[in-house]
Amino acid sequence: MKHKPGFIDREIGRRLRVARISANIRQYRAAKLVGVTYQQMRKYEVGDNRVSAVIVARLAKIYRRPVGWFLEEVTLGEEAKVDPLLGAIGRADCHIGDRPEQTSN
Repeated sequence: MKHKPGFIDREIGRRLRVARISANIRQYRAAKLVGVTYQQMRKYEVGDNRVSAVIVARLAKIYRRPVGWFLEEVTLGEEAKVDPLLGAIGRADCHIGDRPEQTSN
């Protein structure tokens, strides 16, 4: 089954691109440094392919950014509302790292 890119994939990809450009590193160079093709790097940056945590960590080091910068304040938004598996965190104002509210039974 092919992965359908979601908002989070696109946002992380956008941040990867911003960090790369800010670090003044060409796409093919970044790809070579982490061991992927430049085509794969492009797919990460546009959100077509989901990037692994290992690749994000390697790129963060190359781009001299904290790993958390790629994830902080990524809003789940509409995506969270339609996914029944998210349960209590399926609120529109939920962010990665937020904890679901505790409910008493």
